Amino acid sequence: MTMLELLVGLVIFSFAILPIISFGTSTTRTTYITGKHLMAGQIATGLLDRLLALPFDEAFTEATKLAGDQPHPVLEDPVLAEMVGHQALAEGRQIVESDLQKSFRFFEFRLAVDTDTGKAQPTRQFKITVFVSWRVEEGNEETRTALILQGVKFNDLL
Repeated sequence: MTMLELLVGLVIFSFAILPIISFGTSTTRTTYITGKHLMAGQIATGLLDRLLALPFDEAFTEATKLAGDQPHPVLEDPVLAEMVGHQALAEGRQIVESDLQKSFRFFEFRLAVDTDTGKAQPTRQFKITVFVSWRVEEGNEETRTALILQGVKFNDLL
């Protein structure tokens, strides 16, 4: 076998394997992006469920505390911080905190509260909108995308 034959064989093999490598890379990236989207959905669902489970007045007070124009880092959520600080996690706390820092470092959330009458204190219902945003590409802020989840809290006592 001559060097030329070997070189031609190597070039043909390289062109044959290139689409397979490209497919593997795009599949890995798609899986990574889908995982981030699922994590954002869990964050939004957790925030919304937590507020909807509270009594009407308490839910409104808690929602207005979290509401605002500025996004909050997910890791600064007081309930998450309390859960991570729980005594049952004392043994593995450093591992849990390290994993949370890696997974959620670019995740932010913002809440909006809309009342039924526009008054400061609603009487019948209010709408909670949860915005969770994250970077698709970790080094690029321009790739930030968001997931929006809404729920309505009704006053069951009326």
